Amino acid sequence: MKKIILFSAALVLAITSSYAQHFDIRAYGGFNVLQLTSDNGTTLINSVLHNQKVSGRPGAQFGAAVTFGSRFYVQSGIQYSFLSTEIVNENSVTDNQWKDQTTIKAISVPLKAGFRLIDPDTENLINVRIFGGFDGSHVLSVDHSEKSGAIDDIDADDFSNLILSADFGLGLDVFIFYLDMGYQLGLTPVYTGGDNTKANAFYSNIGLRLSF
Repeated sequence: MKKIILFSAALVLAITSSYAQHFDIRAYGGFNVLQLTSDNGTTLINSVLHNQKVSGRPGAQFGAAVTFGSRFYVQSGIQYSFLSTEIVNENSVTDNQWKDQTTIKAISVPLKAGFRLIDPDTENLINVRIFGGFDGSHVLSVDHSEKSGAIDDIDADDFSNLILSADFGLGLDVFIFYLDMGYQLGLTPVYTGGDNTKANAFYSNIGLRLSF
């Protein structure tokens, strides 16, 4: 993860020399909804087969970014996220259910490129943007709402060291405020050990921008 952050910083510095005449600093917060591609399965709890279903729950994120460029632009930043899921295990014999609401804390480095539909040289108070890029995430910790000595809870070591996603969406700039809405499509497995589950997420951010 340190290498990704250093690479991101180097990329920003390199682009600054080319686009120093147009850049802004952004700070934001927002919400997300996570969905895993493999959300159904079975698991053994106390030697009894349980049907397992994983569903996404509302989460949140906040971060900061620097944007370089005029009509076309690039953006790099750093983000801290809370991603939440609910795991429901249903006993195949008694139909009793055991639920665990899990919160994943992760840090990520989003790298994006975009296009402003309105030329900012002629209109700098309002604009509409389309963007796409990549996001590299690293899981810091996993918190469970319920724990049992008979159950091996998933922790941060069970996640891949680097989780890559494709990122695309639409943005609106109004004066010093802005709104982004986007979707992240998982590209690499979430878990270690051969599981091919990927993480997709819808997100929305609202923030402030200072243009220079």
